[in-house]
Amino acid sequence: MDTKRYLLIMLLLLPALLRAQTIDTNRVSRPLRPEPAQPVATASQRAPLTNQEKSQIINAVGGGSHPGVMIHTIDNRYEGLRGTPYFLAGWSKGQIAQTNGQRYVDVPIKFDAFRQALILLRPKVGNDSIIIDRRTVSRFELTSAEGQSYAFRHYPEVKLPDDTGDGGYFLILYEGNTTLLKRIAKTLQKADYKQPYSVDIRYDSFENDHAYYILKPNQLLTKVKLSKKSLLDTLSDKRSGLSAFADTLNLKTETDAAALVRQYDSLQ
Repeated sequence: MDTKRYLLIMLLLLPALLRAQTIDTNRVSRPLRPEPAQPVATASQRAPLTNQEKSQIINAVGGGSHPGVMIHTIDNRYEGLRGTPYFLAGWSKGQIAQTNGQRYVDVPIKFDAFRQALILLRPKVGNDSIIIDRRTVSRFELTSAEGQSYAFRHYPEVKLPDDTGDGGYFLILYEGNTTLLKRIAKTLQKADYKQPYSVDIRYDSFENDHAYYILKPNQLLTKVKLSKKSLLDTLSDKRSGLSAFADTLNLKTETDAAALVRQYDSLQ
């Protein structure tokens, strides 16, 4: 084959040869790449429901109109303790008379009505405070910041259902042959908000739990209410001499109830 003829054949075949060597980019093998993982929100990461979202949920279930469907949310924040276990807040200047005849005058004391305990502050011993053994106390008096004096007496011979030991302390409203007493006590009401039907009280609190009693010379202690009927029923042996006087009093007050008992003592 001569040179000219060879060159002519190669020129005719060149386009086909070039097409055979072109890379097919559509068929190139590429490594697979996984899709990035989507974050999954846990219960602790989810934001709390907004008021609008809560409304949407309630509307979706018919606002509680469907039996068995209830939306209940609880705010479980505890708000602490309210009130005080003490009869008077703070330390008061007081006097203590002990059963052995010893007396303490102008000493700082507190009456813990929750524990029925008389507490003495000892400034000379690093402001240490001690509970005085109730069996050694005959009576004590303390004075409020406003100057009001309160006299308490210990009646060891008296028994009360809520006492584990002796009769404890009583505030004296009138003391004579017959005595009108007030039991100063406190109870601790615990918070109640965690259960579905709780009353939604988010704090513990000390509440007054006072009661009134008449003590007769025979050491009979009778619980009374500050009312005409209750007081006259307890003082019934002299009812005829007391009724007219009782009509002039407001026996819902401690002062007038004490006046009625004083009048009872004056009658023969």
